[in-house]
Amino acid sequence: MTHVRNAEAFSRLVDFCTGYGGAYNPGRPNLQINALMDTKSKAADSLSKVMAAKTEYDNQVNYRKQRFDQLSTLAARVMRILEASGTSREKRADARAYVHRITGSMPKATPVVGAATEPASGAIKKTPSQRQMSYASRADSFANLLSTVSTEPLYITNEEALDLAGLKRELDELKAANARVSLAQVAWSNARIDRNGVLYGQNQSMYRTGQAVKKYIRAIYGPSSEQYAQVKTVVFSKPI
Repeated sequence: MTHVRNAEAFSRLVDFCTGYGGAYNPGRPNLQINALMDTKSKAADSLSKVMAAKTEYDNQVNYRKQRFDQLSTLAARVMRILEASGTSREKRADARAYVHRITGSMPKATPVVGAATEPASGAIKKTPSQRQMSYASRADSFANLLSTVSTEPLYITNEEALDLAGLKRELDELKAANARVSLAQVAWSNARIDRNGVLYGQNQSMYRTGQAVKKYIRAIYGPSSEQYAQVKTVVFSKPI
């Protein structure tokens, strides 16, 4: 909230300067009242744009999560249809591998008679964090599952959500959800860059202008004046 507090401090400083009337008449154009009001407006606008961009990003992230939360159930239903269709063991194995990648579950190992029960020395046990569970990876695994069932003539269902057209629509929406999150993240990042420029980065930024205004008031009214006592309480946090 540092940016918001700095903008509020600058707004208070502008109010003080406005209250001085004609006695506040700096020579530098960017310190004059009209310029200060413009800087105040730009700062508020930049903060609003960051807030709006962050809200849009959060909305897209939430929608994507909701969409992908349903994917494991959908993949499992596809697997059940495939198993009920009488497809070959090899086809089912291919599909099941993609379902495991989508759901994040580990396939059950088939025990070998006479095999050692302890892992070999130096063997690394895979943990859930090592699985490909990113949204992009899950969408890709679902695309592979769709490709697998689309080449199986025995995969037939009257359920619109489970037929090939329905699965293709779901895949398109998953990809679109990922794309919208990416675009929203870029927009949010760009809004923050613009805000930082308006507040801190430019030669006539809000932060630099505010510091200059305080120095000017000290110069014209004196360090012991009531006017400077007012603005001295206006504190700007240094930009990181």
